[in-house]
Amino acid sequence: MKKVFIVIVSFNNRRDILECLESLKDERIEVIVVDNKSSDGSIEAVKSKFKQIKILENKKNIGFAAASNKGIRYALREKADYVLLLNPDTIVEKNFPSVLLKKKADIISPVIKFKRKGEWVYDFGGRVNFLIGRTRHLEKKSLNTPLSPIDYVSGCCILIRRKVFEKIGFLDERYFLFFEDVDFCLRARKAGFRVALEPESVILHKLSEGKAKSLQQIYHLLSSNLIFVNRWIPVCRRPLAYLYLFALSLKILLNRI
Repeated sequence: MKKVFIVIVSFNNRRDILECLESLKDERIEVIVVDNKSSDGSIEAVKSKFKQIKILENKKNIGFAAASNKGIRYALREKADYVLLLNPDTIVEKNFPSVLLKKKADIISPVIKFKRKGEWVYDFGGRVNFLIGRTRHLEKKSLNTPLSPIDYVSGCCILIRRKVFEKIGFLDERYFLFFEDVDFCLRARKAGFRVALEPESVILHKLSEGKAKSLQQIYHLLSSNLIFVNRWIPVCRRPLAYLYLFALSLKILLNRI
């Protein structure tokens, strides 16, 4: 049987992570929580309710990519065959890892469902616009949708074979938040690994509908986008990508005023 470790990065999301771990409690699988110096009592609550879970505590918020890497390294030292990165604001169905494991791919994601304006939306992975360095999630209103070609899958829930890390390394820690999943999938595809979606597996992502991103989140979104552009967009196309990113930044700023 394949040895799977789930890595969950936590930062001030006590209610969400407790509900997520509750949905995982019947899975015969190792769970690692990496905490980025939460101040809301979430880790104390996890320690009290889920005593079997391994907790790695950081002395400060080191970002999603770096915290994930800390959990990944621990899992690989414990001889993991697969590592599954999972957001704390998710609810999973019973036995969902076993469905993903049946997929003949190296990086696999379930369909991610969430609500927008009161209606269910399903995320089927994403594509990259290599002209301007932006990404687009393939969102559908129905599960009965033919699969489209994808460049990446969402880091919200992503199962990764051990050999992928052994060949291409870990998440790029220059991305404090956002774009690290896209970058990792592109690096894996470039190295010859297969990135795929498994439509037979669906998990719930509790996105905060209508909640605006904080200024700090906006900063990380734009700065990570710039890092992505400089890495993946050819030099000849970068002026257009920079112009688009500047226009996007200006639009966000004007909307905040």
